Amino acid sequence: MAKSWTDQDTNYLKRYARTKTLSALAARFEASDDEMRARLATLGLMTKDGQPRRGAGIADDPEMGDYEKGIQALGGGKYDAAAKLFTRVVEASDRPELAARARQHLAAIARLTGGPPAGGDQEDAFTRAVFERNRGDYAAALALVQAQKRDDDGRFAYLAASLHALADREAEAVEALRRAVERDPTNRVRAFHDQDFAALRRKRDYAHLFGLAQR
Repeated sequence: MAKSWTDQDTNYLKRYARTKTLSALAARFEASDDEMRARLATLGLMTKDGQPRRGAGIADDPEMGDYEKGIQALGGGKYDAAAKLFTRVVEASDRPELAARARQHLAAIARLTGGPPAGGDQEDAFTRAVFERNRGDYAAALALVQAQKRDDDGRFAYLAASLHALADREAEAVEALRRAVERDPTNRVRAFHDQDFAALRRKRDYAHLFGLAQR
């Protein structure tokens, strides 16, 4: 029978994987080496002995993909595009080190452009909403999100879903996440990796929002 991974297992791996070998982790979780390697690849994590190999799991890691695209855009002088990508990483990533690097790039873009990342009122509103969320003012963030009339790629709906989930407003979180997935199916993958939705992922009625098979 395949290993079943809990949220507690995932949190442990995110915190300690780099300090353990693959075999040590496999023994701790009573999993085979292949199961352990596959789980680490899905989470985009590396162990002390370099497992899994570099690049594993990238296709299932939208935040890392956005980060790498942001670096390319920044190197090409496309500051608006880079700011949008780094903002998405800050908003969605549950890896503190990755989010911190994205924030550093956003600060650099602000210095290079002489102010907040450009991109129009809507882009500025999203950046400010993410800022408010990250400093814990969920009400201010939600007010900015709800004031938006357009949301073509579902970014604002996704952020609203996250804010509602953090406040334990289950029905509102589910409805907002549904809109986000409808507008951009990649939000389904992002939500699968997002710890803000850990409680919702455990409920089979919402499995379809995360691309999980209903049991």
